[in-house]
Amino acid sequence: MSILNKIGFRLSGFRQVPLADALFSLPEIGYDAVEICLEHPDLNPDNPSSVKTDELKSLLEEANLDVSAVSFHGKKADWEEKVRKCRIGIKMASDLGTDCFISGSRIEVDDDEFDGMCAFTIQMCKQTSDHGIYFAVEPEPGTLIDGTEEMEALISKVGSEYLKVNLDIGHSFLTEDDVCADIQHWGERIAHIHIEDMKSGLHRHLIPGEGDLEFGGIFSALERIEYNGYLTIDLFDIIDQPAKHARSALTALRRYIDEYNEK
Repeated sequence: MSILNKIGFRLSGFRQVPLADALFSLPEIGYDAVEICLEHPDLNPDNPSSVKTDELKSLLEEANLDVSAVSFHGKKADWEEKVRKCRIGIKMASDLGTDCFISGSRIEVDDDEFDGMCAFTIQMCKQTSDHGIYFAVEPEPGTLIDGTEEMEALISKVGSEYLKVNLDIGHSFLTEDDVCADIQHWGERIAHIHIEDMKSGLHRHLIPGEGDLEFGGIFSALERIEYNGYLTIDLFDIIDQPAKHARSALTALRRYIDEYNEK
Protein backbone atom coordinates (compact mmCIF):
# COMPACT_ATOMS: atom_id res chain seq x y z
CA MET A 1 0.00 0.00 0.00
CA SER A 2 1.37 3.44 -0.91
CA ILE A 3 2.29 5.55 2.10
CA LEU A 4 -0.12 8.19 0.83
CA ASN A 5 -3.00 5.74 0.95
CA LYS A 6 -2.66 4.68 4.59
CA ILE A 7 -5.21 7.04 6.10
CA GLY A 8 -6.59 7.04 9.62
CA PHE A 9 -8.89 9.26 11.66
CA ARG A 10 -8.39 10.55 15.20
CA LEU A 11 -11.11 9.22 17.49
CA SER A 12 -11.43 12.41 19.55
CA GLY A 13 -13.59 13.91 16.80
CA PHE A 14 -16.20 11.24 17.64
CA ARG A 15 -16.05 11.84 21.41
CA GLN A 16 -19.84 12.30 21.68
CA VAL A 17 -20.57 9.14 19.68
CA PRO A 18 -20.65 5.71 21.40
CA LEU A 19 -17.35 3.95 20.81
CA ALA A 20 -18.70 1.00 18.83
CA ASP A 21 -20.72 3.29 16.54
CA ALA A 22 -17.66 5.45 15.92
CA LEU A 23 -15.40 2.51 15.13
CA PHE A 24 -17.85 0.88 12.73
CA SER A 25 -18.54 4.16 10.93
CA LEU A 26 -14.90 4.79 9.98
CA PRO A 27 -14.34 1.80 7.65
CA GLU A 28 -17.77 2.41 6.11
CA ILE A 29 -16.54 5.91 5.21
CA GLY A 30 -13.33 4.44 3.82
CA TYR A 31 -10.72 4.81 6.55
CA ASP A 32 -8.01 2.21 7.05
CA ALA A 33 -7.18 2.99 10.67
CA VAL A 34 -8.10 4.89 13.81
CA GLU A 35 -6.05 6.71 16.43
CA ILE A 36 -7.42 5.49 19.75
CA CYS A 37 -7.81 8.47 22.12
CA LEU A 38 -8.24 8.01 25.86
CA GLU A 39 -10.12 11.33 25.86
CA HIS A 40 -13.12 9.47 24.41
CA PRO A 41 -15.53 8.92 27.33
CA ASP A 42 -15.85 5.19 26.59
CA LEU A 43 -12.06 4.82 26.92
CA ASN A 44 -11.40 7.25 29.78
CA PRO A 45 -9.62 5.23 32.50
CA ASP A 46 -11.57 7.21 35.13
CA ASN A 47 -14.88 5.97 33.71
CA PRO A 48 -15.89 2.82 35.67
CA SER A 49 -17.73 1.49 32.62
CA SER A 50 -14.96 2.22 30.12
CA VAL A 51 -14.35 -0.34 27.39
CA LYS A 52 -11.51 -2.68 28.28
CA THR A 53 -8.69 -3.53 25.89
CA ASP A 54 -9.92 -7.04 25.04
CA GLU A 55 -13.36 -5.71 24.10
CA LEU A 56 -11.77 -2.87 22.14
CA LYS A 57 -9.59 -5.34 20.26
CA SER A 58 -12.67 -7.38 19.35
CA LEU A 59 -14.49 -4.29 18.10
CA LEU A 60 -11.50 -3.30 15.96
CA GLU A 61 -11.23 -6.78 14.49
CA GLU A 62 -14.94 -6.89 13.71
CA ALA A 63 -14.73 -3.46 12.07
CA ASN A 64 -11.58 -4.52 10.16
CA LEU A 65 -9.88 -1.35 11.36
CA ASP A 66 -6.18 -0.96 12.13
CA VAL A 67 -4.78 1.20 14.94
CA SER A 68 -2.47 3.99 13.78
CA ALA A 69 -1.58 4.99 17.35
CA VAL A 70 -2.95 5.32 20.89
CA SER A 71 -2.92 8.74 22.54
CA PHE A 72 -3.63 10.83 25.59
CA HIS A 73 -2.69 14.51 25.27
CA GLY A 74 -3.86 15.78 28.65
CA LYS A 75 -3.07 19.44 27.97
CA LYS A 76 -4.99 20.52 31.07
CA ALA A 77 -4.17 17.49 33.23
CA ASP A 78 -1.69 17.69 36.09
CA TRP A 79 1.46 15.57 35.90
CA GLU A 80 0.03 12.86 38.15
CA GLU A 81 -2.98 12.36 35.90
CA LYS A 82 -0.85 12.47 32.75
CA VAL A 83 1.51 9.81 34.08
CA ARG A 84 -1.31 7.57 35.26
CA LYS A 85 -3.33 7.72 32.05
CA CYS A 86 -0.33 7.51 29.76
CA ARG A 87 0.87 4.37 31.52
CA ILE A 88 -2.51 2.80 30.84
CA GLY A 89 -2.42 3.99 27.24
CA ILE A 90 1.08 2.66 26.61
CA LYS A 91 0.03 -0.79 27.82
CA MET A 92 -3.07 -0.54 25.59
CA ALA A 93 -0.94 0.42 22.59
CA SER A 94 1.27 -2.59 23.13
CA ASP A 95 -1.72 -4.91 23.52
CA LEU A 96 -3.33 -3.52 20.34
CA GLY A 97 -0.17 -4.08 18.32
CA THR A 98 0.74 -0.49 17.45
CA ASP A 99 4.28 0.79 17.95
CA CYS A 100 3.34 4.37 18.82
CA PHE A 101 1.86 6.12 21.84
CA ILE A 102 1.27 9.87 21.54
CA SER A 103 1.10 12.58 24.18
CA GLY A 104 1.63 16.32 24.38
CA SER A 105 2.66 19.01 26.83
CA ARG A 106 0.60 21.10 29.19
CA ILE A 107 -0.97 24.48 28.44
CA GLU A 108 -0.20 26.09 31.80
CA VAL A 109 3.45 27.08 31.75
CA ASP A 110 5.41 28.21 34.80
CA ASP A 111 9.10 28.40 35.66
CA ASP A 112 9.57 24.70 36.42
CA GLU A 113 7.25 23.38 33.70
CA PHE A 114 10.00 22.29 31.31
CA ASP A 115 11.69 20.25 34.06
CA GLY A 116 8.33 18.61 34.73
CA MET A 117 7.91 17.78 31.05
CA CYS A 118 11.38 16.28 30.94
CA ALA A 119 10.76 14.14 34.03
CA PHE A 120 7.41 12.99 32.63
CA THR A 121 8.94 12.16 29.24
CA ILE A 122 11.79 10.19 30.79
CA GLN A 123 9.25 8.09 32.73
CA MET A 124 7.17 7.48 29.62
CA CYS A 125 10.16 6.55 27.46
CA LYS A 126 11.22 4.01 30.08
CA GLN A 127 7.77 2.42 29.97
CA THR A 128 7.53 2.43 26.18
CA SER A 129 11.00 0.87 25.98
CA ASP A 130 9.76 -1.94 28.23
CA HIS A 131 7.01 -2.59 25.66
CA GLY A 132 9.19 -2.04 22.59
CA ILE A 133 7.17 0.93 21.31
CA TYR A 134 7.80 4.66 20.84
CA PHE A 135 6.70 7.64 22.91
CA ALA A 136 5.78 10.38 20.44
CA VAL A 137 5.39 13.96 21.70
CA GLU A 138 3.29 16.32 19.61
CA PRO A 139 4.49 19.92 19.32
CA GLU A 140 1.43 22.19 19.51
CA PRO A 141 1.05 25.97 19.48
CA GLY A 142 0.10 27.35 22.88
CA THR A 143 1.63 24.46 24.84
CA LEU A 144 5.05 24.11 26.44
CA ILE A 145 6.38 22.14 23.46
CA ASP A 146 5.18 24.76 21.01
CA GLY A 147 7.25 23.84 17.97
CA THR A 148 10.52 22.47 16.66
CA GLU A 149 12.82 24.53 18.90
CA GLU A 150 11.12 23.35 22.08
CA MET A 151 10.92 19.76 20.83
CA GLU A 152 14.65 19.74 20.08
CA ALA A 153 15.33 20.99 23.62
CA LEU A 154 13.21 18.15 25.04
CA ILE A 155 14.99 15.54 22.91
CA SER A 156 18.38 16.88 23.99
CA LYS A 157 17.42 16.80 27.67
CA VAL A 158 15.74 13.37 27.65
CA GLY A 159 18.26 11.56 25.42
CA SER A 160 16.15 8.48 24.66
CA GLU A 161 16.01 6.60 21.37
CA TYR A 162 12.36 5.84 22.21
CA LEU A 163 11.38 9.53 22.11
CA LYS A 164 9.86 10.37 18.73
CA VAL A 165 7.76 13.14 17.18
CA ASN A 166 4.08 13.08 16.35
CA LEU A 167 4.20 15.73 13.64
CA ASP A 168 0.94 17.57 13.17
CA ILE A 169 1.26 19.12 9.72
CA GLY A 170 -1.06 22.03 10.56
CA HIS A 171 0.82 22.80 13.76
CA SER A 172 4.12 22.80 11.87
CA PHE A 173 2.58 25.16 9.29
CA LEU A 174 1.72 27.61 12.09
CA THR A 175 4.97 27.49 14.05
CA GLU A 176 7.69 26.96 11.44
CA ASP A 177 8.83 28.99 8.44
CA ASP A 178 8.61 26.02 6.05
CA VAL A 179 6.53 22.93 6.83
CA CYS A 180 8.30 20.88 4.12
CA ALA A 181 11.70 21.77 5.56
CA ASP A 182 10.37 20.82 9.01
CA ILE A 183 9.36 17.40 7.71
CA GLN A 184 12.85 17.00 6.27
CA HIS A 185 14.37 18.18 9.55
CA TRP A 186 12.62 15.50 11.60
CA GLY A 187 12.99 12.68 9.08
CA GLU A 188 13.18 9.30 10.79
CA ARG A 189 12.32 10.90 14.14
CA ILE A 190 8.67 11.14 12.95
CA ALA A 191 6.68 8.21 14.34
CA HIS A 192 3.22 9.36 13.28
CA ILE A 193 1.54 12.14 11.30
CA HIS A 194 -1.57 14.21 11.98
CA ILE A 195 -2.89 15.97 8.91
CA GLU A 196 -5.53 18.63 8.32
CA ASP A 197 -5.68 22.09 6.77
CA MET A 198 -5.02 25.43 8.50
CA LYS A 199 -5.33 29.08 7.64
CA SER A 200 -2.22 31.17 8.22
CA GLY A 201 -2.03 32.40 11.79
CA LEU A 202 -5.20 30.62 12.96
CA HIS A 203 -5.05 27.44 15.04
CA ARG A 204 -8.19 25.76 13.79
CA HIS A 205 -8.21 22.29 12.25
CA LEU A 206 -9.91 22.36 8.85
CA ILE A 207 -10.90 19.93 6.10
CA PRO A 208 -8.20 19.81 3.39
CA GLY A 209 -8.89 22.58 0.90
CA GLU A 210 -10.38 24.99 3.44
CA GLY A 211 -7.03 26.45 4.49
CA ASP A 212 -3.67 27.54 3.11
CA LEU A 213 -1.60 24.34 3.08
CA GLU A 214 0.02 23.18 -0.16
CA PHE A 215 -0.44 19.43 0.03
CA GLY A 216 1.60 18.47 -3.02
CA GLY A 217 4.79 19.77 -1.44
CA ILE A 218 3.94 18.08 1.84
CA PHE A 219 3.42 14.71 0.14
CA SER A 220 6.70 15.11 -1.71
CA ALA A 221 8.54 15.87 1.54
CA LEU A 222 7.02 12.81 3.22
CA GLU A 223 8.09 10.62 0.32
CA ARG A 224 11.62 12.05 0.41
CA ILE A 225 12.04 10.97 4.04
CA GLU A 226 10.40 7.62 3.19
CA TYR A 227 7.74 8.03 5.84
CA ASN A 228 5.84 4.73 5.99
CA GLY A 229 3.26 5.35 8.71
CA TYR A 230 -0.33 6.54 8.61
CA LEU A 231 -1.66 9.95 7.71
CA THR A 232 -4.19 10.43 10.49
CA ILE A 233 -6.75 13.17 9.90
CA ASP A 234 -7.22 15.30 13.01
CA LEU A 235 -10.48 17.23 13.12
CA PHE A 236 -11.56 18.20 16.63
CA ASP A 237 -14.50 20.60 16.50
CA ILE A 238 -16.86 18.31 14.59
CA ILE A 239 -19.01 16.88 17.35
CA ASP A 240 -22.24 18.00 15.68
CA GLN A 241 -21.80 15.74 12.60
CA PRO A 242 -18.50 13.85 12.95
CA ALA A 243 -19.20 11.22 10.29
CA LYS A 244 -20.12 13.88 7.74
CA HIS A 245 -16.94 15.85 8.41
CA ALA A 246 -14.79 12.71 8.45
CA ARG A 247 -16.20 11.72 5.05
CA SER A 248 -15.61 15.19 3.59
CA ALA A 249 -12.04 15.23 4.90
CA LEU A 250 -11.22 11.82 3.45
CA THR A 251 -12.70 12.71 0.07
CA ALA A 252 -10.70 15.95 -0.03
CA LEU A 253 -7.42 14.37 1.10
CA ARG A 254 -7.73 11.58 -1.45
CA ARG A 255 -8.39 14.15 -4.16
CA TYR A 256 -5.12 15.89 -3.31
CA ILE A 257 -3.32 12.54 -3.24
CA ASP A 258 -4.72 11.61 -6.65
CA GLU A 259 -3.65 14.97 -8.08
CA TYR A 260 -0.17 14.48 -6.64
CA ASN A 261 0.14 10.96 -8.05
CA GLU A 262 -0.96 12.12 -11.50
CA LYS A 263 1.90 14.62 -11.80
